Amino acid sequence: MEEHLSPDTNVLLINPRVGESSQNKRINALINITFPTSLGVLAGYLMGSGIHEVNIIDEQIDPLDGDSLSASITTMRKPRIIGLSVLTLNCGRAYELAGMIKAVDPEVLIVFGGIHPTVMPEEVLGNNNVDVVVRGEGEETFKELVHLVIAGKDFSTIPGISCRTDAAIQHNADRPLLEDLDVIPPFPYYLFERNLPKYPNFSGVFGSRGCPYSCTFCSSRSISGRKYRYHSIQRVISECTTLIRKYKQKSVFLMDDNISVNKRHFMGLCDAIIQAGLHKEAYFFGSMRGDNATDEILDYALRANFRIIGYGLETCSEKLMKVINKGETVEEVISAIKRTAEKGMHAYTTIIFGLPTETREDRWAAIRKVRSLPLSSVRFNTLVPYPGTPAYNMLASEGKLLIKKNWENFGVQYMWESDDIPYVPDSNDRLELIFDTMFANLSYYLSVKGLKLLLTQSLAGGAVIKLSDKWYLSVRETLKMASAFLYLGYRFVNVTVRMLCNTIKKRLWGKT
Repeated sequence: MEEHLSPDTNVLLINPRVGESSQNKRINALINITFPTSLGVLAGYLMGSGIHEVNIIDEQIDPLDGDSLSASITTMRKPRIIGLSVLTLNCGRAYELAGMIKAVDPEVLIVFGGIHPTVMPEEVLGNNNVDVVVRGEGEETFKELVHLVIAGKDFSTIPGISCRTDAAIQHNADRPLLEDLDVIPPFPYYLFERNLPKYPNFSGVFGSRGCPYSCTFCSSRSISGRKYRYHSIQRVISECTTLIRKYKQKSVFLMDDNISVNKRHFMGLCDAIIQAGLHKEAYFFGSMRGDNATDEILDYALRANFRIIGYGLETCSEKLMKVINKGETVEEVISAIKRTAEKGMHAYTTIIFGLPTETREDRWAAIRKVRSLPLSSVRFNTLVPYPGTPAYNMLASEGKLLIKKNWENFGVQYMWESDDIPYVPDSNDRLELIFDTMFANLSYYLSVKGLKLLLTQSLAGGAVIKLSDKWYLSVRETLKMASAFLYLGYRFVNVTVRMLCNTIKKRLWGKT
């Protein structure tokens, strides 16, 4: 048994890793990982209800094998309950772990929660190793489930779950969303502090849930709904204070989908940061929408020492902005990026290539526009129509999606692993789409501006890559970076050659 796992518990929570078939290990070595916040919240909620011990294993930093998993299970008290937090991209590993768990103890109750089980409960329960799916926000549902199992009582009728009864799959009524987020106990950072050096980013704080917007590609609403709810300012300040003063963090990441949906609340938070003196001890960063980023909001953010603001530009075409139902214009987002930079803060953004009705000309126009903007970081992704999103519902019904086993190709950067990206718009060439996305990323970061950013900014690659300060002076960090670029370079050359060969064949065929 690992010494940090307690035998005095019935509950183990696991964050499954993403498999190498979906994301190469050389890329994984640079990823800006943070502790599994959803499991932390769940553990805190359980412990606040009288479940005194909860174990957590994060496979991002502690990969499991048969022996370590067996040791973790057999030291638990019975009845044993193991919950896995499952995304679409790691569901294959979650299924694998479920099989390994049942091989150790067939009596373990295996519970899947998270976005993928919420929107695909039939698929998940089609795996006989999974006993229960917790749909939507899981705190109250999982708490009730755990207490009933430990008491030896029937749990099959509680709201918010799907389960098997008499060989049939039963979907119970949805559980209402939590109205007051402050009923959730303070985040238990202490559960992860033993691994603090292993997390490049130990600075996450959730201040809100829900998003009132309707972007067709976004899966967040599957869990948190469109109703926007937020923690009290005092609660957020308390958690920021813990990170800064107890754990000596020099930055705090507000992990909300949009930190300024409620402008008055955000401005109050900025005032409270200043009143607590936290702006002098750390800097803050988070994401906004362009149409929310008024000059007043940005001025408050600047005074509170927000140094990095992320904006989801997604496309530089006003036509495509309407296709994805973004609810704002390209010009609004570009204006926000420019004003953010003018005020002395860093702006980063993401772009999605391969949107429905997109042309190659749209992509190259986006590349040119992004290069002209005062951005500190950008990431070009391909569209992944995640299950449960409007994009998925539309494209799947039209038979236009390529879905590999266990959804292993449903990653926004999967083009670095294989040609089998899940979606290519009509009248587009698959290799050209992959080439354009690769070229956009590589040309940005291998330009003079991009290289300067890699050497001077700790967050790069659309705030996904985490670099240590002066990483280039460390042999180990430099080798990791070199290994990643060699891999990316090989894949880029491979795609480029095949794309050019296809182009030549098409032209020759046309001439004949």
